[in-house]
Amino acid sequence: RWLYYAAGVGQPRRYLDEPTANPRHRLKRFLAVRMLAAAARARRAPVQVARAQAADRADRRRGRISPPAPRRTEVRSVVWVPCGPGGAAALIDTLDSLERSDGEASQVIVVDDWSGDAREVVVRERFPRAVVLRPRVPSGGPPSLWSGGRLALQHALAGYAFEQFVKLDTDAIVTGPGFSDAILERIVAAPGTGIAGCCGQRADGEVENRRLHVEVLAREARYDRMLAAAAQRARDAGWPPGHIVQGGLFCVTREACERVARDGWLAWRRPWWSAVSEDLAFTLFVAASGLAPLSIGGPDGVLAIGPFALPRSKEELAGRAWVAGHTVHAGRDGESEHELREFFRAARAGWPAP
Repeated sequence: RWLYYAAGVGQPRRYLDEPTANPRHRLKRFLAVRMLAAAARARRAPVQVARAQAADRADRRRGRISPPAPRRTEVRSVVWVPCGPGGAAALIDTLDSLERSDGEASQVIVVDDWSGDAREVVVRERFPRAVVLRPRVPSGGPPSLWSGGRLALQHALAGYAFEQFVKLDTDAIVTGPGFSDAILERIVAAPGTGIAGCCGQRADGEVENRRLHVEVLAREARYDRMLAAAAQRARDAGWPPGHIVQGGLFCVTREACERVARDGWLAWRRPWWSAVSEDLAFTLFVAASGLAPLSIGGPDGVLAIGPFALPRSKEELAGRAWVAGHTVHAGRDGESEHELREFFRAARAGWPAP
């Protein structure tokens, strides 16, 4: 965040909306800052890995890591939850909301980004059926989550019969019962869907700005043959460039997962300097495989996704029309994350058993 402001960028969204700025200059400066931030994260990676490995060794010496609990291999949803340093408390609360909503209909895969505080023993003490994986090297966080998503998806395809693969951030929260049922009902009603989420219009009616993703893809496709091929195939299939699902929470159908793996898109290696986010990558590869994105995050949707705050009031989200919201960092009416989590924790106490 400091690097953004040091370069005079401010918040990326506000920066890209400047009407007088030259689009080419804006993108170059934005990407330069992204590369500086990636370099700074890379310098911290060895210390982050060493701390996580030391915590793992201590857990093994104390015998704290128990054998995994029996898991169902046939589930409605496999839910990938990425977690970085300092995110353990938010992770536990978010997983609790999912468990209270879905029960055994969901299988959780936590991709621990060498956090040290969300390691296997911490997660499985509270959620015995959860799977905890680690990427080969720390990603450094958004927008570098593609490697963790690929790892989780490969594990899901190898070990589970599922209907959808879900990405759920730790600052997202399940706000209603029947999480998987509500989303899959929308997907089944729209044949040809490959990926679903907040796409084009948000729950508060605001139209999303997709210029950043258009410019990033156009720039990086010049240097990356696989991205260029995927972009061309997606456009040929009718995909409007930049029309992506938002990364806080999205769902990929089983058919789309299998097509993406079959067509070789999981082999894409994201360069460390790339500004392609995981939501852009997943949407692009699904579209290149011949399936379309579906919006279920509009005013008549079931997901209320906002980039900086919840797009609807917490009272509306606690009603039966919505099943999940993002982000709980702030409420629409100025609530703090602590207030929002306390409110939704009290609300789900009255849900029927899944």
